[in-house]
Amino acid sequence: MNRSILDQPLFRIVVPPFYGIMMYILILLINNSLAGLADSVFTNELLICVALAYLISEPIRLSIHFFEKRYGSELRKASNIAAMMFVNVLLGAIIVFVATYSYHKFVVGFTYFSTFQRTTYTLTAVYSISAIFYTLFFLSVYFLTIKNETELKKEDLKRQNLEHQLEIFNNEINPDLLFQSLETLITLVHHNLDAAEDFVDHLAQVYRYILDNRKIELVGLDQEIRASKNLIYLFQEKFPDQIKLTVKNGQKNQHKKVIPTAIPMVLDCMINGSIISKFQPLEITIDCDGDEGYVVIQHKQNDKLSNSKYLKKRRGNLHEAYAYFTDKPVIEIKAYGDAFVKLPLLDVNENV
Repeated sequence: MNRSILDQPLFRIVVPPFYGIMMYILILLINNSLAGLADSVFTNELLICVALAYLISEPIRLSIHFFEKRYGSELRKASNIAAMMFVNVLLGAIIVFVATYSYHKFVVGFTYFSTFQRTTYTLTAVYSISAIFYTLFFLSVYFLTIKNETELKKEDLKRQNLEHQLEIFNNEINPDLLFQSLETLITLVHHNLDAAEDFVDHLAQVYRYILDNRKIELVGLDQEIRASKNLIYLFQEKFPDQIKLTVKNGQKNQHKKVIPTAIPMVLDCMINGSIISKFQPLEITIDCDGDEGYVVIQHKQNDKLSNSKYLKKRRGNLHEAYAYFTDKPVIEIKAYGDAFVKLPLLDVNENV
């Protein structure tokens, strides 16, 4: 645990005088002589109160350190708190009683204890109560520090988890896409070598983009659009004239950032999660206009009856990856026969 405020040199030097003044005012209230406060500034009584404040603050601080070191996290138990409170009150009472008695006996020169008995008991009682407040102040700081450290640990664990999810997302290579592409390539090799060469070139660009950006947190929107077009080319070879991609407002928000492979992953999930045929072609629109700070990906809803757990997991990874960079969520909406996915557009200064 970090160094307590009670151990700060400034606190140990500056606070006791104020502490002693408060005790002096409290004693005047007890004696019903507060009206004489204006005539008693810098009197011996006030200086004695300040000296007593210095005198008991250090032993009580050391007592608190003893309990804190001895019990550690167990100090939070009620029995240990009660024991510490009792020891500090007793310690404060003994110190004040001995100091007050010695002052009156050996400095002032009183012979009989009865002469200064009432003053001694009053000071002992007041400073014993003050020891309770001193301990309570420490406990409030102690528990607040524990709470803050716990919250910081939770936030650190959350950050580490998000970083892990981001790394998983960036490093993810869809095996289904590779298998489907190889099947398409085998077909093309037997029928059209030129088309097969173009297909290999686009396939290489798709995977080169994934591999090149594995360690990069954010990329430009224009890069994602180019990668998306390469991906769509692969699917168009598998579904001739059945998949169409339209990019609207492609020149807007080019300075904005997105997570690498986010848009291609959304397109991949849309295609693999939809029924595609020549009677029901899939038309996908990417609007870069930045609707409320989002890039919008839209298509006519024609979902398969059941989507694979892998697709659901990839969508979940996408949400968690974006949570690392922004409080704006990834939005998925299905309405009026259309399905929308909205990805937040990020500025560089939003990077955490």
